[in-house]
Amino acid sequence: MRTVNDLADIRDSLSYPVLSIGAFDGIHKGHQAIIRFLVDRAREKDGTSIVLTFNPHPQRIITPATAPPLLQTGEQKERILRDMGVDILVRFPFSRELSLLPPERFLTEVLFAWDLREIVVGANFRFGHKRSGDVHTLREMSSQRGIPVHAIEPVHLRGGRISSTRVRTLLKEGRPELARRLLGRAYQLRGTVVRGAGNGAVLGFPTANLEPQNDVVPAVGVYAGRAYLGGQETACVINIGFRPTLYERPEGAPVIEAHLLDFKGDLYGTTVSLDFCLRLRAEKRFESVDSLKKQIAKDIAVTRKYLTHFERISRIQDKSC
Repeated sequence: MRTVNDLADIRDSLSYPVLSIGAFDGIHKGHQAIIRFLVDRAREKDGTSIVLTFNPHPQRIITPATAPPLLQTGEQKERILRDMGVDILVRFPFSRELSLLPPERFLTEVLFAWDLREIVVGANFRFGHKRSGDVHTLREMSSQRGIPVHAIEPVHLRGGRISSTRVRTLLKEGRPELARRLLGRAYQLRGTVVRGAGNGAVLGFPTANLEPQNDVVPAVGVYAGRAYLGGQETACVINIGFRPTLYERPEGAPVIEAHLLDFKGDLYGTTVSLDFCLRLRAEKRFESVDSLKKQIAKDIAVTRKYLTHFERISRIQDKSC
């Protein structure tokens, strides 16, 4: 997959360019339906599939105080789109000036400035100043140029539309299992391993403390998960919280730490990705350090059992937990 920062960078002759446009934060199952249609349509025509997304997220320019935290890093989004078979990703620079363009000018100056053959969007796609343009606007103007527009209907689960907002809510509620069903894969947090207080090693369960790159951190609690580092994959127990048994007055942001099962080595400064598969329990204050150690041992046993049990099913279904 080729990644560019401007449509002008791909004005060279492309074979039957088919384009989709949107924020695509999380690339959940609703987004995947759009992208699959895009890729399949381009392949049918021996063409080129193009995804245009914005950098930064439009709401960070328009209403920064209420902009949503992002589910993915740019690198994570690129990897998923590449795996889905997208040919070109355009990370279009979004600006205040761009946000003020009425729908007609947005289409003329941004999309129709080059030779598009087809456009694929979600049925609820909105664009232009104050989101005043919709699929009807897009179809009306595109038809004047002979460009078909395909509007893909939302995907629903348990009576509700799958959306990035819904995924964020589930993670903040500590429900990674249902979030996985919306995403089609486990939610993944990526971060750099930093030095912690060293209490994990003292307890006999050394942990990797992460400084997260993702905006969205799941709810405080203990999770069964998988860790990915340098091409390796291993089961892990993840704790997000304030370690109340060890600290009388927890302060600041919650600590993100993972005990990697069956792993030995120095991880400081490395990048690790954590899949959140199952919430095991809430964080709590134990009567003693020994009680905490016994509980951690139980958490590890449950994690091994859970991941072993779901290994076959998850690999076959969606290659996630």
